Amino acid sequence: MKTSNLILSIALRHLFSKKRQTLVATLGVSFGIAIFLFQGGLMTGFQQLFIEQTINTSANIRIYQETSASRSSILSQASDYQNHWIVINNPKPKDEINKIRAASEIVRLLEKDKRIEGVSPSLSTQAIFKSGTAQVSGRIVGVHIEKENMLFNVEKNNIAGSIQQLQTIPNGIIIGAGLAQLLGVQLNDNIMVITPSGISLQMKVVAINKTGIVEQDKSRAYVNIRNAQILLGVDHSFITDINLKLKNIEQSSQVASELQKKWGYKALDWKEANANIFGIFRIQNMVTYLVITTILIVSGFGIFNILMMIIYEKFSDIAILKAIGFTSQEITKIFLAESLIIGTVGGIGGLGLGFLLQKIVGSIRMNVQGFISVEYLKFNTSPELFAFAFLFALLVTAIAGYLPARKAAKIDPIEILRSK
Repeated sequence: MKTSNLILSIALRHLFSKKRQTLVATLGVSFGIAIFLFQGGLMTGFQQLFIEQTINTSANIRIYQETSASRSSILSQASDYQNHWIVINNPKPKDEINKIRAASEIVRLLEKDKRIEGVSPSLSTQAIFKSGTAQVSGRIVGVHIEKENMLFNVEKNNIAGSIQQLQTIPNGIIIGAGLAQLLGVQLNDNIMVITPSGISLQMKVVAINKTGIVEQDKSRAYVNIRNAQILLGVDHSFITDINLKLKNIEQSSQVASELQKKWGYKALDWKEANANIFGIFRIQNMVTYLVITTILIVSGFGIFNILMMIIYEKFSDIAILKAIGFTSQEITKIFLAESLIIGTVGGIGGLGLGFLLQKIVGSIRMNVQGFISVEYLKFNTSPELFAFAFLFALLVTAIAGYLPARKAAKIDPIEILRSK
């Protein structure tokens, strides 16, 4: 049995006999991995950033009264009309606000649930924000700011003013940075808030908030929960939403399902709320991995061609090796070793080049505006991504080297030597 060192030595000699082709194949693997780490790292890094910001700035579970698309007529429920046709001309929909009944009792019970880290009741409604001639539609959210801050770290995203003034200034309002820009207002300016019911309040901007989620920053504003109740013309017990933060976010779907069955209100977990965006992410990942796989397969064809050329040129050498006692398995190992050497060297080079590309591009200020706003691109630099890229490259190169290796192993040394 020949030693592995001898097999490796023969493989290296073959590769160095074709230096240019070996270099091209190695660079093909390197560039494939580098592009994989850059593009895949960019896509997954953006997705991680979006998920982090979504988790930090919105509820893991939102409990609310879901608007019913259709309701049965009261007449149809009456026993005296069960066997009669009922015709109602020009029915008028009932103007109904989706209140959570016994909200304070539900909040109290939820706070005792050991799976739940925090509970923040709120009251939200559509509103028009006006400042001078500027007018923007958005959503106003009435909160207990200390509870909201404990759950969603509102203060961390503050870029001007103090969120605590929402408790001390009766007509205070916290607006998103995008909304402030659309209205052309700054800290301590006054704006008018008008609800669909026609009630309006003049409010003072006590803080400006920037979550990085563009749509939220352009449309959402916080007020004291009592001011929200005044804007809607309802009593102090009126609540439309209960927002929850879980200790283990992976339990969000399960907990939401349990709470919906228990209370009868819609319990929307964060994954379901962002289902459309996650669908886009899945398509992005599919396209990214398809492109990278194609690049590495092309690199594999390059390795296949190089090994086939070496085999045709080294027929005599292979015949001599077999004649002096090398088995078919050992010949196969020689050519598989050649493909794995290309994959390993190219893989290591690709890891270094990919890491360098991530660092260089990640240090360039971009000011990207999309689902979220970011100043610098964020890349996924997890060891798992780098390990996957390297192992995938080795797999492709091993497959690319397998067929030439089998062909070399099947060469009949007698016929080769006779032809000389």
